[in-house]
Amino acid sequence: MANVTLTIEGDTGEVVAMIREMAGRAANAGAPEPPPAVVASVAASPAAALESAAEAAEAPATATAAEDTATAAPEPEPEPAAPMAEWNVRYVNAFWRNLSDRAQEAMRRVSRSPNYRQRRAQLMHTLNLSQRELSGSLSSQGHSLNRLKRGPRGVVLPRPLFYDKDDDMYVLDANFANAMREIGIN
Repeated sequence: MANVTLTIEGDTGEVVAMIREMAGRAANAGAPEPPPAVVASVAASPAAALESAAEAAEAPATATAAEDTATAAPEPEPEPAAPMAEWNVRYVNAFWRNLSDRAQEAMRRVSRSPNYRQRRAQLMHTLNLSQRELSGSLSSQGHSLNRLKRGPRGVVLPRPLFYDKDDDMYVLDANFANAMREIGIN
């Protein structure tokens, strides 16, 4: 369950209007005024007022559900997620330019391992990095992936090198490794 702390400051009318707006209604949409107890509790305890107002706002909403449905605008459809693309030479080139040197070296090492898998301890030892340094170096993957996603083509690609907790190994995407080999950066 999510915990949210919210502070609304202002006079009673502003607080009630904000609560209505958060409940998805405009301040003048014809919703009934909150009970006097809610208005009185705004001055005493904004947190309690918020809870009371939320309860009060939900009670009329259920009573007038048919009316709200008829007048409510349809919610916009969420945009479909872009399909996941596969790694190829062009994407690897664009991705590689934005990686840190350590992340590039880690990917080279794993690409030379059987099945593109290498134990975390072995990779840390080979690169002479602590676990924290290795993880920090590999964070440049996320930055580079985001650049590809925000780019003109808006391509969504899988993380090329990821950590498999169950086997305590780093695994390199096979398509990524093959593209690395084609380019000659392994």
